[in-house]
Amino acid sequence: MYPSQTVEEFFAGETKVPIKFDRNVLGLGNLIGKDKTKEILKDQIYEIPFYIAEELVSKEIATLQLPKIFGNDVMNALKVTPIDMNLRNYCPQFYTFASDYAILWQDIINREYQRYGDERQHQLDLTKIQEFLEILKRSKIDRAVEILNRAKRFFEDHNDFLERLDDDERKMFEEQRQVCEETYVDYTKL
Repeated sequence: MYPSQTVEEFFAGETKVPIKFDRNVLGLGNLIGKDKTKEILKDQIYEIPFYIAEELVSKEIATLQLPKIFGNDVMNALKVTPIDMNLRNYCPQFYTFASDYAILWQDIINREYQRYGDERQHQLDLTKIQEFLEILKRSKIDRAVEILNRAKRFFEDHNDFLERLDDDERKMFEEQRQVCEETYVDYTKL
């Protein structure tokens, strides 16, 4: 049995991305919660759940915009101090969402290249994606090292640290903590 939720409540819990509509769309306004009318007008920008945005972008009804969670301030912070970032504030599944977003972004770039054939623009766009992915990879590695190091330290309070982790990172911490607990030997008591 499914929990009783309104459409608005369901959408409120989903990770959203901004999209700009490339044409008028009838019957969608009441679903995205921003406009109670049934029509979305061309050139309007809405933040909607990613899985809906993905469909609209793939059908060329809308254009993907850069979400705030991947803006310059966040990406620069991930470059400089990835361990201190509270990714949970941005998205509970930050790295999974970033990966899905990058795949969609690359699909869009490849489709535009096939349509317009602009090699120079294609290379510039691919470079942006590579830079984006490199920042994510480096920050994920740095955070993973910190997670694994903290999981070994039983006698410290890690609650503040755990609050900053996304869901996958928390799972990594819990799994590593369990392995450490199973293999821990207190040499002072031998």
